[in-house]
Amino acid sequence: MAEYESIHGTRVRYLSSDPTLNSAAEGQVWYNSTSGTNKALVQIKAWSSGGSLLLGRYELGGVGTQTAGLAFGGNRAVNSPTGIKTETEEYNGYNWESGGALPAAKATQGFGVQTAAVAVGGTIAPNPTAGATTEEYNGTSWTSSGALNTATVAAAASTGIESAGLRAGGGSNPSTRLNAVEEYNGSGWTSVTSLPATRFQFQGTGPQTASFFTGGNTAPGTTETTDSFNYDGTNWTAGPTMPFGIRLHSVSGNSNTANLSFGGEQAPGGRNLSVFFDGSSFTSDATLGTGRESLGGFGASKTAIACGGNNAPSYDLTNTEEYTSSINVASPGAWASANNMNVARFNFRTDVGTQTATLVAGGGDPAGNILDTSEEYDGTNWTSGGNIPTALSGMGGGGTQTAAFASGGNNPSDTRQSQTSNYNGSSWTTSGSMPFASGQGTGWGTQTAGAHVGGYTGSTWVTTTAEYDGSSWTGGGAYPVAIGYNFAVGTQTAGLSGMGLENGGTPNTNVNEYNGSSWTAGGSNNTNRHSSGAFGIQTSAIYSGGSPGTGSQGSAVEEYNGTGWTSITSTSTSAAYRMGGGANSGSGIIMGGNSSPSGSGPNNTTNVAEEWTNPSGAVTTASTLTTS
Repeated sequence: MAEYESIHGTRVRYLSSDPTLNSAAEGQVWYNSTSGTNKALVQIKAWSSGGSLLLGRYELGGVGTQTAGLAFGGNRAVNSPTGIKTETEEYNGYNWESGGALPAAKATQGFGVQTAAVAVGGTIAPNPTAGATTEEYNGTSWTSSGALNTATVAAAASTGIESAGLRAGGGSNPSTRLNAVEEYNGSGWTSVTSLPATRFQFQGTGPQTASFFTGGNTAPGTTETTDSFNYDGTNWTAGPTMPFGIRLHSVSGNSNTANLSFGGEQAPGGRNLSVFFDGSSFTSDATLGTGRESLGGFGASKTAIACGGNNAPSYDLTNTEEYTSSINVASPGAWASANNMNVARFNFRTDVGTQTATLVAGGGDPAGNILDTSEEYDGTNWTSGGNIPTALSGMGGGGTQTAAFASGGNNPSDTRQSQTSNYNGSSWTTSGSMPFASGQGTGWGTQTAGAHVGGYTGSTWVTTTAEYDGSSWTGGGAYPVAIGYNFAVGTQTAGLSGMGLENGGTPNTNVNEYNGSSWTAGGSNNTNRHSSGAFGIQTSAIYSGGSPGTGSQGSAVEEYNGTGWTSITSTSTSAAYRMGGGANSGSGIIMGGNSSPSGSGPNNTTNVAEEWTNPSGAVTTASTLTTS
């Protein structure tokens, strides 16, 4: 049997401990004498499932990154409604959400990023008519730009950025193949050096002046090619031969020295293979879970997205897959079950504490009773705390487990309260009253620098904000709308609140930021909800669950980055009237609530708690080698 050194040209290193695990050690093999194991640091390459497209289709355009992508246009052959489409969807790394529609339906290709994309040419109705139109996307809507000099169906290659793009080859009808090449400057197209030969159903990646192209075919009825070629902004040159022929595939990468080609045509169905180019040669790579052709694709060479496509007879695929190639193993964000609270309760939105030091108080129980009890969580167990002075539900509040305040609320007679209570880690004491009575308002901040906004006084819903110094309250800036059942997180001078019921009746997605004196609009949420649990700060928050106003409760979770919201992993429990605790969106806890059909009754009140941990930093691990 050949020895490792004779095969690979290097010896297996003999070490008492693993070397520093970084890119310099990639590909190394060593013997760890302490553990008595052979080990290696290798890249982990794999495709895994992502969120499904809202609309299944093939011949769609795709641009962007793995966490900020765009899919647009496309064709549907089987599922109603059939035909060429205008729909645009945005990908956030977890799910697809609707974006602005194209001005006209087309199966197309494009280039750019999610907030600065270009859709160029493509098949328009009546299918298969070639199109010359160009549209630009600004993250919200599409606007028309300069037309191509040569119209092409959705089988050309395109690459680049919004201000410096490239479109090459394609076809002007089902039987005519093109070698025309055009460059885009952000407003119009200019014809440049043609391809050495006609090319159809191929793909390109990289910048306008250093791009790389793979596969395709050259004439009607021919099979896919193994060709690759480069463009330097002026001239075309041949690249190395691919391991297998490929067309109707997709590609990711932003250079001519590192890119991935994947999917493509293969009878029957679609191809599931991918191939990586390192700047000099091709190597076969990870296998797609679902083989497909005419798919959308985008991303970098080591973090790609494949979406939609067809693998007849299963047309109009919605499947999305994410590709990762790394020597690092990253822990994804996830919810994990925590020990249940001692008492099931709902309608207790006193957002207090952190994931490992949380306090809950008041609320309603499954029998419909209003509670005066409190509980403390230490990250593992729940223990009884001191009783609040008056049984209350629908309170506001803030602070920490050992220095909290509770504000307003409804007593057992459903009378709205203005009272405030302070907690010292063992007992509650009555403090100064708020300037207004409020039930179903919400609070945030600390015991000595807190705030409360909105709620119902017994006769009206209010916009009132008040600030608390630990003993007394003063007026603050008015909220933009009268609101209740809203969430709030942050500090007295950097707060975040929203997603409640406007005037007590209309659920909304509006979110506003508070600077200590006034409210201004923040990024709107993606789903109308109220009575969610939440935790975090003004620039890094998470909300969970809530009611969308139809009576059904939610398990949906979204994260705020200071500008906008993105959907992340849902909780296992679907409920509203919940509570959350956590210093930022990196870790927190959501607990309690109810999922009764009425939306607020005591039925189905839960004591379930779940803990969130954000994706961890990448951890590099060595693989242990075994014999078989």
